[in-house]
Amino acid sequence: MRFRLVAAAAVLAIVSVCAASSPASSPERSMRAQAEPGATADVRVRLVREPSAEWRRDVVVKQKAPKRVSGTLIEVSIATQRLTAWQDGVVVLSTPISTGMPGYDTPPGHFHVLFKNPNAWSAKWGVIMPWALNIHGNYFIHQVTHYPGSTVNIGESRLGTRASHGCVRVGTAAAERLYRWARVGTPVWIH
Repeated sequence: MRFRLVAAAAVLAIVSVCAASSPASSPERSMRAQAEPGATADVRVRLVREPSAEWRRDVVVKQKAPKRVSGTLIEVSIATQRLTAWQDGVVVLSTPISTGMPGYDTPPGHFHVLFKNPNAWSAKWGVIMPWALNIHGNYFIHQVTHYPGSTVNIGESRLGTRASHGCVRVGTAAAERLYRWARVGTPVWIH
């Protein structure tokens, strides 16, 4: 029993450190080229050693795009700050978004919608995240946020730029539509 408690505490500590990424501790990442579905993309990653940034290293990694001609897919392009929802190879929604600002990078990769919450609460930032789709840990695709009791949407004017703390922010007009269209298990490709 004691081992389980110690293991659980260690996992929580690791999750807390990962979720609380700061500009001083996060490696920089930048997209060099965007791939079409089914193609290969070159992704340039810049690693910066902290606290003394004496060495930098650029690495080029080949990343395969999903080969999905049928079914659903949510594609998030960090390079173009655009979300595209696909149904059987046809675009059903394309909208500008905001992904993580430098130091709060949105993680690239292949994910799935884990759960949905029409009115999620972010205790860390003290805001409501309407129409939230959880895709990985504390990362969500959600409507631009607002404070409790307020109707002012935070970040609506910044859509199309990297402005979030790691989540994918969607405008008010598209967020509910995406939420109602997506199902738990819908694949999400962030690149």
